[in-house]
Amino acid sequence: MLCRMHLAPFASSSLATQLGTVRTLWPHAETIFTELQQEMEKAREFMSSFEQLLSSQGANAMERAPRTSTALAPSSGEGFSICQDVKNFTPEQLSVKMVGRKVVLVGQKETQNVDEKGSFSYKYEVLKREWDVPEEVDVEALTCSLSKEGQLRIEAPRLALPAAPERNVPIQVSAAAPQPGAAAQDGAAAKAQA
Repeated sequence: MLCRMHLAPFASSSLATQLGTVRTLWPHAETIFTELQQEMEKAREFMSSFEQLLSSQGANAMERAPRTSTALAPSSGEGFSICQDVKNFTPEQLSVKMVGRKVVLVGQKETQNVDEKGSFSYKYEVLKREWDVPEEVDVEALTCSLSKEGQLRIEAPRLALPAAPERNVPIQVSAAAPQPGAAAQDGAAAKAQA
């Protein structure tokens, strides 16, 4: 298919001056590069506006993202505690499982809408979070509770260590207690002889 650019005058050669006005099927390189540069500039502008749109959408998504707080009180008897914001999900849409020493929270939500014009929209949201449960926590006593504000709390107490019975520890007496300085001198003398 030929366009106006393909039938441009052939004027960039010394042969063209001898032959006069000649038409060619080859386009001028300057014309191609000019149009290509214009297309590239349009694409750059589009990408710039798209990037601005994504950055503003990303900031909004971060504000709406569920928040998590995890706490493990190492010195107190509180144990393991997770608080996850799940206010966009109903209790029926949530599940909490123990997989080995991991707590896995999964929330799934489907939304279907039909407006007055007959347009149909479908939205599927998934929330999945995993937490490692420390060894000193009793996973068999893990509990979950959901507050009215949409905060899911997952808790487990520390393992109760069995009380050790009282016992006497014998004291061993050796014949002669080595002097710390004398042992270092003996070691240095042995190295010097070797």
